[in-house]
Amino acid sequence: MTSNTKPLSVEVEDLVRENGGWLNVIPRMTSTFDKAITNLGKLVDCPFQSRHSRSGGVDSFRFSSDGKYEGRAICTCMPDGMGPIDLLLEDGAHGHEYVKLMLRIRNTLQGKTNFTPRRSTPVVVRRDPEVMPEEKQRKRKEKLMQIAKDLLPLDHPDAKVARQYFASRGIPLSSMIGDVKFHPGLEYFNTRVVNNQKVKELHGRFPTIVSACRSGAGPLVNLHKIYLTPDGRKLDSVTKPKKVDSPLQGFKGSSIKVATVPGCRTLHVTEGVEKGWAIHLATGETVRAATACSMLATMAVSPELYDRVVIWSDNDPMKNGRFGAGQTFAWKLFLRLLREGFEVTFMLPSFDHVEGAKGPDWEDIIVSNSVLQMPQEERLSYLRTHAEEGGVTKSWKCKNAA
Repeated sequence: MTSNTKPLSVEVEDLVRENGGWLNVIPRMTSTFDKAITNLGKLVDCPFQSRHSRSGGVDSFRFSSDGKYEGRAICTCMPDGMGPIDLLLEDGAHGHEYVKLMLRIRNTLQGKTNFTPRRSTPVVVRRDPEVMPEEKQRKRKEKLMQIAKDLLPLDHPDAKVARQYFASRGIPLSSMIGDVKFHPGLEYFNTRVVNNQKVKELHGRFPTIVSACRSGAGPLVNLHKIYLTPDGRKLDSVTKPKKVDSPLQGFKGSSIKVATVPGCRTLHVTEGVEKGWAIHLATGETVRAATACSMLATMAVSPELYDRVVIWSDNDPMKNGRFGAGQTFAWKLFLRLLREGFEVTFMLPSFDHVEGAKGPDWEDIIVSNSVLQMPQEERLSYLRTHAEEGGVTKSWKCKNAA
């Protein structure tokens, strides 16, 4: 009789495979992730509310629908995603110790425990999440166009509230921002759960800054919204004053055109329209903004238009032993653009974190240090003094290059 010499991790992986994969095994271990698995690839409320602040993780958690990453979850509270074992450890239904959990999974799948597995319908993993049914695409496009038809330019007399918002942040609107407009009264819906069903309730209509998210090829693929109070402040009566709509196909890699300078071969990228506009005023160059830090990593950059890219990263505090989301996704973009042949500069604000507090971002630094009052040619050099290592600049050198 031969003994089983397989490592425990390999033994568990083999058993998981024999039992239909992680998306069928996880529901046998805990009910915490049932909703996310049932709605595979779609956003649901994060089951780990304590990892979030005011938002509580509403509509921020999903399981990857890519078969290569089966059982991997993605959320704003986990910048690098989280695999099935880490999810179960975080859940704690079977404790927080790795070996004990692995033994529990093995014994459950081998039928050696009294744990009663739930009978769940096998999940069909969608292999190509980029393909969207035509009817869904049509309905989403209609919604976006319905909003877009009522938008006003920021210099319109009725867009005073939007101008007040930028002025209150210390960012003058010396000219109009590229793909950023104003809606005088856009609906805001709150979402709550009633009898295990999500119900949307109208919270009100509010003045809103609306930005067009465009794919790398140029078409509109979504709208980003900043809801405001009547006196030009970010709406504070809701948990998420910034929202995006349900995207069209091609949203991955999209960005907002904040400023386009003809002939400029340097592209500045960051998260957020406000920060993007402040960076444009400071540099006088072309700027694109991501709707969220997680969108930075996939942002499309055309080598036909640009030679150099400057990434203006946030410096978010560490959470659960991991680097902040802002610099994590920005650094992924840095490495990707290097591989694609760009000269890339990584600008990370330099400061000591105070526990429980968010440090200054580049907009804060530009405004608080009166950078826009400096001569144009001195601004970037000055901002480098506020960056880690003065800004890290690298370019990819091909080994076979002459």
